[in-house]
Amino acid sequence: MPYKAGRCRLGQILKARRMKVVELGEMLNINPSQLRDYIHGRKPTMSLNVAMTIASALNIRIEELYEWDYVSPEDRTRRTKKE
Repeated sequence: MPYKAGRCRLGQILKARRMKVVELGEMLNINPSQLRDYIHGRKPTMSLNVAMTIASALNIRIEELYEWDYVSPEDRTRRTKKE
């Protein structure tokens, strides 16, 4: 089943934990502006390494960092033909 990463959930996760972006950034040695770019959709998706590092630090599954959209076979076919 093909899926595509949708909206980043990092902001929601941090809010629920009452944790600031700066705190997470300091903990992981990641620039808070980079984390904000993920949260606000200015960067489409995090690298697998960054996502795994964040998920591990927050003690969540990597899948929880994003909303996941199912891509139907018809959508994949249409997209491939356009390209």
